[in-house]
Amino acid sequence: MNLHQLRIFTTVARLGSFSRAAEELSISQPSVSIQVADLERSLGVDLFEKLGKRIYLTEAGRILDEYARRMLGLAEEARIALEDIKGLHRGRLMVGATTTPGTYILPRVIAAFQERHPQVAVVLEIADAKRIQERLLRNELDLGVVGWDVTAQDLRAEPLLDDELVLVASPSHPLATAGRAHAKGLRDHRLILRERGSGTREALEAALREAGVAIAPSMELGTGEAVKEAVVAGLGVTIISRLAVAGDVLAGRLVIVPMPDLAIRRRFSFVYHRDKRFSQAITTFRAMLLASVATVAS
Repeated sequence: MNLHQLRIFTTVARLGSFSRAAEELSISQPSVSIQVADLERSLGVDLFEKLGKRIYLTEAGRILDEYARRMLGLAEEARIALEDIKGLHRGRLMVGATTTPGTYILPRVIAAFQERHPQVAVVLEIADAKRIQERLLRNELDLGVVGWDVTAQDLRAEPLLDDELVLVASPSHPLATAGRAHAKGLRDHRLILRERGSGTREALEAALREAGVAIAPSMELGTGEAVKEAVVAGLGVTIISRLAVAGDVLAGRLVIVPMPDLAIRRRFSFVYHRDKRFSQAITTFRAMLLASVATVAS
């Protein structure tokens, strides 16, 4: 049993496919099959079973998968610790984020970080909260920036920035002309929202439930940018992060409509696994992130 075999095994287990594992690892499928078979032979157990056209972990496979991830994680931490001796001259930083912080906060931080440390590659994954949490728990991400309450026992969260969701409309919309709106009055207008499962949508629905307001969106879109463009085109109004529309409001493309009876706030947090060893790269990136959001907050 060696780290190369364990890396191949965990990749097959995660993807549920020998061929997809081979593609991700940039090796041939026969090589993947041979390494897994050698691992099974050395351990004396079957790690996978085939049901129909799909493969599944056996009980032995599930046990090994848990230990293998921990061993690979420790090996990666050892590599990072040794890299730290050399300073920030090489390496990779894996960052995960939900849509709003990933789109409107992190890019400028990553740009500043890479300008100072061009030898360190930064990979940013923007995904929903569930995927970011799962990848942090599996140690596949070094850190996350999210807009949801962290409940997983093995994750730690540090507050970064408070965000406000605001009602926005095109300048020609009746609500923009009126200059204000009420939560219950939203039912009289076409409401364009993010898809279910997004942090913005969940924060909005929680606030509306608390206010006793039920709404049915006329349109659901998969990105904040798509939502904004639909509002600019006059297809309706939306409730979205103030960070997301700051540039559009400044350019006169959108108008923020005050809602005195509905305040929607959430907190963006810096999240990491409780057992994560902070490399020099993570420590430096965290400091730059904190400095950046302090500027935004002021």
